[in-house]
Amino acid sequence: MSDPKPPPKSGPIPAAKKDELELDLPPKAGPISLPPQRPPSRPITPGSGRIAARPSQVPFNGLGARIGQVLSAITRALVRLTAVLFRGAQAKSGKALSEFQARPEHTRWRAYALGSYSLIAVMTFAFQLWEPNSLQAYVILQKVALPDVTNVFVRNDSKKVWKDVKLTLNGTYTYERTDLQPGQHVLLRIDRFSVYDSNGKTTFAPKDIVPHDLPIDCDRGHHEVELK
Repeated sequence: MSDPKPPPKSGPIPAAKKDELELDLPPKAGPISLPPQRPPSRPITPGSGRIAARPSQVPFNGLGARIGQVLSAITRALVRLTAVLFRGAQAKSGKALSEFQARPEHTRWRAYALGSYSLIAVMTFAFQLWEPNSLQAYVILQKVALPDVTNVFVRNDSKKVWKDVKLTLNGTYTYERTDLQPGQHVLLRIDRFSVYDSNGKTTFAPKDIVPHDLPIDCDRGHHEVELK
């Protein structure tokens, strides 16, 4: 029976053995590199089976903003153009005024006189065209001694027919007729003018009434006559 081998003595490990031990050890762990992340997949609309479009791919996205920018640019261009035209007109008017003031004094007085004459001529022409008696009515008051009555004479001196004629005495009593032809007249006693109350009762003007005015109304217009 052989003798057992004595245990190895403890002591420093030789260099050769040390290298062999290091070769047998596993390598040290370094930083762990993760695989690159994939971009998130597009959201899928439930039930449709189609990939929903991204917000940037939505049709007409930002169309309102672009229209607003275009309108804003057009407005700015119009404002600039208006300002340029206004400055040009202001400069021309100022230049014309300066040139007029630089003229000799007699030239300016001649221009003032010509302008005043033109204004007077225009006003005269307008006054001639204006007709205070647009109906061309001829009205007189006739007083008769026997019998003691007062008549109102109204004549149509125009070339047009008066329709729906209404004569009003002192703003109260009236007389109406359907028409009055050109050249035709009405001779009416003042006590034939009448007024109707709410019940339809007719009241005639008194014989001793003092006539003051007689407005005439028809389809051609209105004219007031002061009776004397």
